[in-house]
Amino acid sequence: MLQIERQEQIMELLGRTPALRIGQIAAALYTSEATVRRDLAVMEQKGLVQRVYGGVTLKKEDLPLDFRRQEHAAAKEEIALRAAAMIKDGQTVFLDSSSTAQHLLPHLARFRELTVITNSHRAVEVLATSKVRLVCTGGDLIPRNMAFVGRVAEHALEQLCPEIAFFSSQGVGGDGEVTDASEGETALRRVVMRRALKSVFLCDSSKVGKKYLYRLGTLSDMDEIITDCDFPMELLPKK
Repeated sequence: MLQIERQEQIMELLGRTPALRIGQIAAALYTSEATVRRDLAVMEQKGLVQRVYGGVTLKKEDLPLDFRRQEHAAAKEEIALRAAAMIKDGQTVFLDSSSTAQHLLPHLARFRELTVITNSHRAVEVLATSKVRLVCTGGDLIPRNMAFVGRVAEHALEQLCPEIAFFSSQGVGGDGEVTDASEGETALRRVVMRRALKSVFLCDSSKVGKKYLYRLGTLSDMDEIITDCDFPMELLPKK
């Protein structure tokens, strides 16, 4: 088997199970652990995977949504509770496809006459049987996190004016710059920030010090910021 073929099979294995041990991969591919290690070294240089002691994972930004939802779950739930406290009956709110925003979903059932606009396929699934009025942006689907993006989604949001928008991003630099690895999701969030009466940025402390390719803005661009107790307060803008 050619090296490129093994690498493709390794990516397929990681697509089903985002963290694997060297021995598991070697057994699945009927090859030696030494060969797997060489392949993984090349794949890491290409930016496809991240090696850990005894194994390998997908890069954090490429982990499926269900896995990211479980990461730092306590902090995200703390943030979700504080975000839910901002919502009132009868409001129109936007939820993005971030794992942090998804923690808000179980808290929405208690509100009356609530309208939720979302680009999240998961939010649509969860809220479809609720009494919430649901508006989906549509658009191009990103399978990794089941998010709708692109021109169709952005155009849909340009026609709407949510009272409050909850969204997140993957990184917050030490200078307060907010970035993400997804061009489509970042572009859609820019539209939301422009159209919503109040933009609320949800960010747990694990994102601090990380920078990605696409710039959303800075913390000072947000109307409200909800963080967990470990977030460095010196990064928050003084308003």
